Amino acid sequence: MESPKIDYIQSKDNKTIKHIISLQQRKYRQKFGEYTVEGIRTVTDLGKKGFLRTILIRESKRSELEPLVQKDFTISSVYVVQDPIFDKIEHSVNGQGILGIAKKCITDLHSFIVEDGLYIALDGVQDPGNLGTIIRTAVAAGAKGIFLLKGTVDPYNEKCVRSTMSALCNIPIFEDITLSEFYDFIKDNTIKTYVTSLDNAKPYHTISYAKRTMVILGNEGNGVSKEIIEMCDQ
Repeated sequence: MESPKIDYIQSKDNKTIKHIISLQQRKYRQKFGEYTVEGIRTVTDLGKKGFLRTILIRESKRSELEPLVQKDFTISSVYVVQDPIFDKIEHSVNGQGILGIAKKCITDLHSFIVEDGLYIALDGVQDPGNLGTIIRTAVAAGAKGIFLLKGTVDPYNEKCVRSTMSALCNIPIFEDITLSEFYDFIKDNTIKTYVTSLDNAKPYHTISYAKRTMVILGNEGNGVSKEIIEMCDQ
């Protein structure tokens, strides 16, 4: 596969720049099925896995970063962007001058094949940094899937994406799950649920976990909702 042609962007009115700015809003991330990623490690990881559509490089970093656009990257376009314009689309405090437009990892709850193992559900987690850390930790722990109940922050929020450090596409993530969908899913697939709570709590290492285990974490301030607690096994 040949390396993609590199084009030059010198106007803030460029359609790609406008598209990237629109992806700062959740409604456009959902509409286009895309989100933005920043940094050498994340762009490289997702590029090699085939999840990137476009890469943009800061002009002053071109000689350093252009070699990263490897032939095995499945991407449609690469742009070198003037520094003042790149400043408008890069959000990291100490940015590395490289940004990508990535495809969202599409998951379907109804066609998901459940295996034995650990699953994580999040009920109303609000801080994107917390969500990103949980996703990254779940991947490291070998979890099989993450379920985001309605009211949980968008996993493709730029702060969450940065916190996951490219782990977003390493695990199935299901968004905006309703209570009824969640209840049907755990019952239909014989998954035992364990809720985190300070009331009547037991040390995690004293519990005998089922072959199919769902651990549920709640909102930073209010914990897991009463409705979820009432449907859980333990």
